[in-house]
Amino acid sequence: MSATTSATTITSDPGILCFHHCNAKVFCFTLPHTCPHCNAPLDAATDADEDTDADADAQSVVDMGATAVQSRLLPFRLPYPFVRATQHPCAIVLRPSTGDFLNNATDLHIAVTTSGADIVEFDREGLRRHRRDDNPREWRQSLLVGDVPEPWHDYWDEVLQQICAQSTRWSITSYEETSHNCYAFVLAFLQALGHGQLSEAARSKTAFCERYIVPRTTTAGKYISLYRRLRRHGVHVHRQQPRLRTRLKSSSHTAAAPASSADVCDGARSTGKAPANSGPFSSNSIGIIGSRPRPKLCTIEE
Repeated sequence: MSATTSATTITSDPGILCFHHCNAKVFCFTLPHTCPHCNAPLDAATDADEDTDADADAQSVVDMGATAVQSRLLPFRLPYPFVRATQHPCAIVLRPSTGDFLNNATDLHIAVTTSGADIVEFDREGLRRHRRDDNPREWRQSLLVGDVPEPWHDYWDEVLQQICAQSTRWSITSYEETSHNCYAFVLAFLQALGHGQLSEAARSKTAFCERYIVPRTTTAGKYISLYRRLRRHGVHVHRQQPRLRTRLKSSSHTAAAPASSADVCDGARSTGKAPANSGPFSSNSIGIIGSRPRPKLCTIEE
């Protein structure tokens, strides 16, 4: 895959690779023969500075949210944050209303899966169910928001059936884009389920968003930002800060005081901005992916 890759819908792992060389982290789709940073062959010996800091480099970590991968020389593949909804029974799943996460996602759409991994969703077309065997394309790139252990599966299905039986509540005519939408359906189900913190957070739109949705979208945002850079440029080099040493001279000894260095993957920037005076979950309130430490808003719309 090169920088000229077209923005077609991606439903599987594009395979982002990372390796360390010449005190830099290099991200790419295909391993080059030479280092994009120093132009040295990748099988060449590391430089003196890297050898000096071998112990520190061995501790370097690239963190993509839930998974941390540790490596010094060998290339590794970054964890793919998205899943197929039909592979996760009794779960809350999230996807863009249109498009896909990696290219042209807009607002978010949330749904529930059954113990058989069928997908149940509520939108402007009313209440719908997609069979697992149909493997709907729009749900092949989703975020797993939450799920329950297997002993809860039968009860999960029972409660979901009771909620879905309220046909008038979830009819096409009752749908309202900003107040009675997919999010309202999922929260109503979770409240009725009574499953610990998952259901407790569902009592508040804001609390559930901050506790369960924002952490997943933040992790995905880092991956999306990196993917888009690679699609544009083919490679991304993140130069690590060198270790600084200050030598203090005295009549009896010389002391070295190394300063700490940042050794993290270059983070993603927010892909959306919150307009002034907009409330949580209102129409067009905020972009779907953000990397701020404590986001306060999140939009889930059709």
